[in-house]
Amino acid sequence: MARLGLLLAACALMSCGDARDEGLGGQVAGLLLGGGAEAPAPQSLNVTEDDLLSNPGTYMRVNVRDHNRWETMVRAGSNGTRTTWIDGQSITVTEENGIVVATRGLPRDMMGAEATATWNAIRAGGGMVQRQVDFLDDQDQILARVLQCRIVSEGSDPVTRLQRTYPASRFKEECSGEGLSLTNIYWLNPSGRMIRSLQAVSPDAGYLQIDVF
Repeated sequence: MARLGLLLAACALMSCGDARDEGLGGQVAGLLLGGGAEAPAPQSLNVTEDDLLSNPGTYMRVNVRDHNRWETMVRAGSNGTRTTWIDGQSITVTEENGIVVATRGLPRDMMGAEATATWNAIRAGGGMVQRQVDFLDDQDQILARVLQCRIVSEGSDPVTRLQRTYPASRFKEECSGEGLSLTNIYWLNPSGRMIRSLQAVSPDAGYLQIDVF
């Protein structure tokens, strides 16, 4: 609990709130987990597999794919539909209904993003939306990009983790505009909760694979 208290205090002190076409969308196929092989549970917060499974909504694990780095994150706080998670190095990820809207502590952080239209399209089974994503440029200035996105349902796609399989439906979001392209993948359980996702953060941070327990 002392460790958790320090993490929450760190989060309270942080702001959790010319671009090249890096082709983020083209990286997705090689990033998805395949064949049932799983990375070991991350231990940076000394969280065991039993902790992950027996405390639903408390932890998530994040794979910063482009940096070959796994992190365990703990729920630091919620504000409406937004939840902020923090790890042992004070990296934070803020999600809205499971969609990443901000990060702090990663290379060229996502400073903010719109998620409502994407979430509504997912709940409707797909659609076309416009969303804005803000991230840091090479001069540490906020760079805003307005993207046109297409969300499609890809049907049933069960999620396997920690030797357990969960029913899930998979959605793909393909976005492009203003010299940037990306593809996000979302897995929702039958109750509509996002339990896994693969989401682009910025050209330097790349993709996060997120599993919420």
